[in-house]
Amino acid sequence: MKNFFSMFPESAKNLKDVKALTTMSMLMALQIILGIFTIPIGPTIKITFGYLAISCLGMLFGPVPAFLAGGIVDIISYFLTDKTGGQFHPGFTLVQMTGGLIYGICLYKAQTGKSLVPRIVICRVLIVIICNLLMNTYFISVLYGKGFLALFSTRVAKNLIQFPVDVVLMCAILPIAYTAYNKIRKPA
Repeated sequence: MKNFFSMFPESAKNLKDVKALTTMSMLMALQIILGIFTIPIGPTIKITFGYLAISCLGMLFGPVPAFLAGGIVDIISYFLTDKTGGQFHPGFTLVQMTGGLIYGICLYKAQTGKSLVPRIVICRVLIVIICNLLMNTYFISVLYGKGFLALFSTRVAKNLIQFPVDVVLMCAILPIAYTAYNKIRKPA
């Protein structure tokens, strides 16, 4: 339990490291770019791949930077890419921040190899249940005035289909990001 709580101040130290901040900024920009390319399935369901960048950020820098990055990226993305002309809703920012926190808690200091895959699966299960199905569905139902349960059933189907794709993509991308970042961090 002590290791769990010590990860928060330890990850917050990355906010003072210039190399870490630069990498975080690039990952945040990548998340915004990946978020632009969405695949709409319906009026309230879309597939996006921005989670790959924030999961890398959470793995490399921990829960505190990933939590903050989730909020910052959501706000910037709204102003840069809002195609609906809709109002800003802070609930969705909270969803992104919660997602960053979950990625940071589950993946921080994860080593590549066999131990990474169970962490990815647990992380995606938590993201799907907490962020996608509960929080997002609630905020969508409030925003559009539709019933929570009506939205929930279609969102369950979408998340069940997308879950294995997300896990496979994360298993492919996260080790590459980990290796690349460690090569960059080596002293010259």
